[in-house]
Amino acid sequence: MRGLYISDEQALALAADGSEPPAPPALALAVERLGLGAIDRIVLALCAAPELEPRFGRLYAYLHDDVTRKLASPRLAADLVSDESVSRDEVLARFAPGAPLSRRGAIRLLAAEPATTLADRQVKVADRLAAFLLGAVDLADAAAGTALRHVSPEDLTGRAATTERLRLLLAADTRLPLVAYGPDAGAVVAAAARTPVVLLAARELERPDALPDARLAAALEHALLGIDRLEDLSPAERGRVLRTIDESPDRVVLIAASRRDALALSERTALVVEVPGPDFAERRRAWRQLIGTTDAREVAAKFRLSIEQIRAAGEVSVIAARSRGQPAPLPSDLDMGARHASSSRLGELATRLEPAYSWDDLVLAERPLEVLRSISAYLRHRDRVLSEWGYEATVSRTQGIKVLFAGDSGTGKTMAAQVLGAELGLEMFRVDLAGTVSKYVGETEKNLERIFGTADGSNAILFFDEADALFGKRSEVSDAHDRYANIEVAYLLQRMEAYPGAVILATNFRRNLDEAFVRRLDFVIDFPFPEPDALAADLGARAAACGSGRGRRRPGLPGQPLQALGRRDPQLLACRRVQRD
Repeated sequence: MRGLYISDEQALALAADGSEPPAPPALALAVERLGLGAIDRIVLALCAAPELEPRFGRLYAYLHDDVTRKLASPRLAADLVSDESVSRDEVLARFAPGAPLSRRGAIRLLAAEPATTLADRQVKVADRLAAFLLGAVDLADAAAGTALRHVSPEDLTGRAATTERLRLLLAADTRLPLVAYGPDAGAVVAAAARTPVVLLAARELERPDALPDARLAAALEHALLGIDRLEDLSPAERGRVLRTIDESPDRVVLIAASRRDALALSERTALVVEVPGPDFAERRRAWRQLIGTTDAREVAAKFRLSIEQIRAAGEVSVIAARSRGQPAPLPSDLDMGARHASSSRLGELATRLEPAYSWDDLVLAERPLEVLRSISAYLRHRDRVLSEWGYEATVSRTQGIKVLFAGDSGTGKTMAAQVLGAELGLEMFRVDLAGTVSKYVGETEKNLERIFGTADGSNAILFFDEADALFGKRSEVSDAHDRYANIEVAYLLQRMEAYPGAVILATNFRRNLDEAFVRRLDFVIDFPFPEPDALAADLGARAAACGSGRGRRRPGLPGQPLQALGRRDPQLLACRRVQRD
């Protein structure tokens, strides 16, 4: 029968093992951070003892007269702790749902057989607290089964004005929830609170033990608890967040990616604060500190990334450089890393265009070419002008750019857009109008919202080919169809102006576009059919570069003989007619 019972002699030997039970140093720290009193401290030590030393589990089994019950119970705790100064009722009250130990998620009563009395149910210390007491903090997330994100306050966050405002709101004596939205919002909140922030994904709230575990983690780490990933919730699922706000004994801090996500909880009064993206100086400083490179001015100006994205981009660029045996990344590596960090799901909604051309491939008059180079210079240096030179305070727009390319088919509109993408190192996506324009009322706006919403933060160039099919002239309103057609054009204007990147529209029929729409564009570039002299000069330059004669190949387009290419390329076909004439 050995092992099925514990004799009196064995119990006395277990109790006499060591003059005094050792208390781990983490116990005093946990008591301090959980804000526990003297009785709670003793109850917590009693409940945690089997987690720290197995012999206490055998002692509890002896006291329960059941070898399967190795954890403490409320009745056992009352028997062991109560004396002349502490009554049994005071000890039993420490296990109530509203008591500090239960409210902090430190302990919980386990489910038992129906015949088991309430006071005899076993008490389990939270896995996260047990890992903390054992000094195995790295095992806490795995043991608790809750995916938490830990954000530390860093000097790289910047945004001093927003940080100070958040600091005042966090210190305010109110239970109104605080909502911070924008890139690096979690890090800026951590900087304002001057403590780490523990973030729980909103979808995790469907698990009943997720929120108590997150509260416990925040208390043990002396951190602030926040709820993020609000964008993952459907309208029906947002009720869980609202219930959390209503039932939480502590103030709730919410972290959202955008203002639209922040306002999704508009049914509750909240303090909403926008966290702007890092400016040019902060991005440049982050590139230097995270990568160790001094040549970060250009990549910081072209790519408006958050600090978290810059960290990921730097890791990609360093790996790319070391794969070639170079100690430091080149500017092209930084551009590649930035593209990877800012990549989005835009490829599911649009077609990515490869930057296969350069300035030498364009056959344009001097004036359009100058405008194209001005657009390239604007996108490359806008943040330097706005931030370093101080013009940002006088500019009330999002600093994006809207351009119209107008001209016949084959005059180089798409090629010019690809040249800009290649020159700047930015990704370019062509929006498929077949999947955007819908005959159903309101569907076109929804499709445009999906495209622009996905493109936000991607730093990509959006290219709308055959734009007149979508952005035609607004007509007189004679029926509901005319009214909704006009709404589409107006909505697109609003969405384009809010996009911080470049939007390029291309059309073969400029006269079909609404004039009010055209006036609100930043640039309108006409692509006329090249003059015979320009075509002849271009053909001569290509022939000189690759050699004349039948079967020669055009530079940059391997496998295409010049003579065969001329039968398909309108520019070269016209040049052949000029030479023949």
